[in-house]
Amino acid sequence: MTNRQYFVKSIAYSLGLLFLIAVLTVIIDPFVHYHAPFFGLAAAETEERGQQIGVAKNMKYDTAIVGSSMSENFEAGWFSDGVIGNDTVKLSMQGAHFDDYSRLLNVVLSKPETKTVIISLDNYLLLHNPAEYPTTIPEYLENDNYSDDIYYLWNKSVAFVFLPQFIINNVSNGFSSDNAYNWADRYTFDKYVARATYLPYRLMQRKDEEAYNTYYGYVDSFLTGMTPYIEARPDVNFVFYAPPYSILYWDDCILRGRLTAEICAQNEVFNALLDYDNVRIFYFQDNWDIITDLNNYKDYSHYSKEISHYIYECIRDGKCEVTKDTSFDTLLKFSEDVADYDHELSFH
Repeated sequence: MTNRQYFVKSIAYSLGLLFLIAVLTVIIDPFVHYHAPFFGLAAAETEERGQQIGVAKNMKYDTAIVGSSMSENFEAGWFSDGVIGNDTVKLSMQGAHFDDYSRLLNVVLSKPETKTVIISLDNYLLLHNPAEYPTTIPEYLENDNYSDDIYYLWNKSVAFVFLPQFIINNVSNGFSSDNAYNWADRYTFDKYVARATYLPYRLMQRKDEEAYNTYYGYVDSFLTGMTPYIEARPDVNFVFYAPPYSILYWDDCILRGRLTAEICAQNEVFNALLDYDNVRIFYFQDNWDIITDLNNYKDYSHYSKEISHYIYECIRDGKCEVTKDTSFDTLLKFSEDVADYDHELSFH
């Protein structure tokens, strides 16, 4: 074989291999970028930032769960109960901020079939400057420009990690996406663990109290982003829930001097959102049985799957809901109670 022949064959084999990788990626499509899964496969777990925009675009659903790690231990099937919805997708992203959520909501609310959107209303969404947290969803997966799909079709991680992971997770999860991005079975929920993860970072000295309106600018940004979606789709039920962080979270909040400011930020958001007839808010942060039992937690905020199921049941049954008439009093009472609580009890 001459050098020329060797060179031509090498190029041909390389191109053939690249073509095969591209074909497998398109057919299996581990990020659900082009189509819903074929061959009876489900949208099993691969990588949140890569997959969720495709799930939002290509799966069939009438209910969408959009949230942070506080939504990851939901099973989508719980919400497909005929009460909340019939077909549900879970669009969770750890540590997501509103710029990520907006990308998902753009897709979810473009679908006329969408009837319910359930959103994790994390406190940090109101406490962080949104300008400092741009979207983490890759643009080449979000847009409809096929010319930049080379970053997906010939991506080493996609081909050799996420593609096989997609198939393996389908088999191990019984060809269901219900447990995608669940992490509860990988951690221990125990008061000793929760304390141990918090204590090294606990402030030794309490900071000065922040002004009540410290976060109002960030609140305005959140509402400016969220309310157009609510107004554009009055036929869609927007269900927000405030997740039950443990009493350790509130100990930290008090030590940082932001209890009043944080509760006031929540009040501003609740008051604005509840002006809309298609909005409901469920508040779990004042559930003392949950938040003071540190055996429900792996750290100061993340709770067990059993608590996730309880949240689902409350949304289904209309429990723990706040209204325009009750939200202010609920938040005020909780702020007073958590301020008066003997937080040293959490460490004994």
